[in-house]
Amino acid sequence: MDTYCENTMEFADFMFERQKVVCYGLKNNMGGTTTILNFPSRALADEFVSAFLRGRAFDIVRNDAQVICLADYDRVMRRSDDDPRVRFLNYNRDFMMGTLAHVV
Repeated sequence: MDTYCENTMEFADFMFERQKVVCYGLKNNMGGTTTILNFPSRALADEFVSAFLRGRAFDIVRNDAQVICLADYDRVMRRSDDDPRVRFLNYNRDFMMGTLAHVV
């Protein structure tokens, strides 16, 4: 590999049903985007998926209490904007430059 290109990593957190959810967004230089939602419990993740992510035009992968969406954060959260169960806390598009290796 001759060159090294860093990818943007976003961070966000919000409250859903009075419990904190931590999110990471990964944008690679080839145009791919992923949003990872980390819920405190599988039941809360199930409730969020049922309420806001069913029938969406992007793929969703479930990993216990983690939901991985192949879409950007704004698109993932669009349906929950006006819902009283969701209270947005922090969002930072420029959270960190780097790859997942920098996080671990």
